[in-house]
Amino acid sequence: MSQIGNNIKKLRNVKGLSQQAFADLFGLTRGNISSYEELRAEPKIEIMLQIAKYFSIPIAELLEKQLTVNEILNFEDYFPVESVSEDGGSFAKIPFLDREYFRQYDPVGQPIEKRPIIHFPLDSNNKFLAVENSSFIPHPVGFAFEEHMILFFEQVTVDILHTLGDHFGYFDGDTPFFGRYELAGKDIALVLNDWKKEVYGAETASHFWKLFGKFERVM
Repeated sequence: MSQIGNNIKKLRNVKGLSQQAFADLFGLTRGNISSYEELRAEPKIEIMLQIAKYFSIPIAELLEKQLTVNEILNFEDYFPVESVSEDGGSFAKIPFLDREYFRQYDPVGQPIEKRPIIHFPLDSNNKFLAVENSSFIPHPVGFAFEEHMILFFEQVTVDILHTLGDHFGYFDGDTPFFGRYELAGKDIALVLNDWKKEVYGAETASHFWKLFGKFERVM
């Protein structure tokens, strides 16, 4: 039996997408997604291919295996570093903030645009940022990512505001930190702890990022 319906539901939950939001990505209806997840129907092959490409998951894995949260978030198994060409080809060019960037952090003297670039296969027009997890970056309770793991973040846009609730994110302002998004009515905040949070607004929107995935080198 195909696992496409189970995996669509898992993808939605991991990425924080409602059935309608997921449907909108692929020109479908909420009813389509509901029927897939309830195993009453399966998407056409062209839709399956679009889903696999959008989430950077091999089509065979999407169809034949019940994906875990770690597999959805972890790019390692699918895109080994040595497979990336020197010039990046059609791969996305993502600024990389390593631990040295944060060791003596200076937001004025270290503009993100001047950072080294990681070439990575992401099929999206949105901006992305790669950050090496380290002890130099404050993080909230429950932030279960190990040192040196590279975390990929998608810049928050109006289109994904509704997906932020209870998801991890990164704030790259004067005092960078990892936090968890909290939604209260129309108010959105990235929360580090009881004493530190940043409220999303028009003036600060470019500083907010949502966790998209992780890269973990297996030694």
